[in-house]
Amino acid sequence: MNWRAFFSGNKKVNKEIQSFVRHAFNLKTSNTVIYEQALRHSSAATKQKIGIKDSNERLEFLGDAILDGIVAHYLYSKYSNLPEGELTKMKSKIVRRENLNMVGYVLGIDSLMKLNLGKQEMHESIVGNALEAIIGAIYLDKGYIKTRDVVLKLLKQHGLDTRVHDDVDYKSKLHEWSQKYKRPIQYKVLEHRNEGGASFYRIAINVEDEEWGIGEGNSKKSAEQKASKIASDRIFGNNKI
Repeated sequence: MNWRAFFSGNKKVNKEIQSFVRHAFNLKTSNTVIYEQALRHSSAATKQKIGIKDSNERLEFLGDAILDGIVAHYLYSKYSNLPEGELTKMKSKIVRRENLNMVGYVLGIDSLMKLNLGKQEMHESIVGNALEAIIGAIYLDKGYIKTRDVVLKLLKQHGLDTRVHDDVDYKSKLHEWSQKYKRPIQYKVLEHRNEGGASFYRIAINVEDEEWGIGEGNSKKSAEQKASKIASDRIFGNNKI
């Protein structure tokens, strides 16, 4: 099937989305309908037929599978000496929800989304899900090769390809150290705000009431991990923990 013809139809080109696709992914398209759907949350969708809405959920399903395949192939080719179990762990570190949410916010996907949440706060995963839907849209619009190139470029731009080596849970390690040496630790939220649906946390870690590190992130968990890493570096230096 010619997906471009199917989705473009007689609808007018959405210039805003066309510009977004060009600047975010370096792609030219006159088929903006599929990208509009990728940016439409289920809360703003209407039923097309029984059981199916014109939301981004089906595109998210497709994009998730395409993303998994691209990352799996990348890791398979780059780490030819590693067994399946290690490759699976690496892949999960790259495509985990926190990473996709972060990339989505950096690209400005949240500002383009169609939502109807009422008084509910937009959850971070909505943006990550939309990024997967956009990957699905790129695949339908441009094919696998272009989609692969876009995804691999995003991974490297945002340092996700190097996170396969980041296997230290600093918060857990600090907790073990705290228990072993009877040194109480405490996390303190210094700042928390929501802007345009995006969360921001600034968290300090205190060891026996002394501040040992401050971390920032788009979730409480990520900010605590960054603060924990700073404290871990102070405790353990360059030694692995």
